[in-house]
This record gives sequence, structure tokens and C-alpha cells, in this order.
Amino acid sequence: MPHSPTSPPVTYSHMPVLHLTIFISLLLAGIFIVCFAAEAWRKKGGGTDRAALLPLLEDDEVKKSTKDNIDSL
Repeated sequence: MPHSPTSPPVTYSHMPVLHLTIFISLLLAGIFIVCFAAEAWRKKGGGTDRAALLPLLEDDEVKKSTKDNIDSL
């Protein structure tokens, strides 16, 4: 809507909410990256995937020893 010559022009102030949102987003992204890197560095030899597969390794060992026992008879 055009303004009349007698009314002052519309000026928009900076949007501090947008700046705050971007700052918080970057802060959370930084925290995530630091935590992810620390977790990856701390658990180089394993993790949840390896821990989830450990029961399968035990089953394989039992099957192997059972097969070895049957073969030796």
C-alpha cells in the first residue's frame, strides 16, 4: 500500500529474534559436533553396533566348539 506524502516512510528495525535463532542454532550445531567428535574419539574400538553383535559372536563360538567336538568323535 503506497504511503501518502504526509506520512513518514515505513522503516523496519532489525529482527533480533532472527539473530537470536541463528545464534542458538549455530551454538547447538557446535555442541553436537563437539559431542559427536568426543564420542567417536573415545570409542574407537567399539560402539553400540559392536556391543549389539557381541551375543552373536558368543553363539558362533558355541557352534564352532560343538562342531569341533562332533568332528573329533
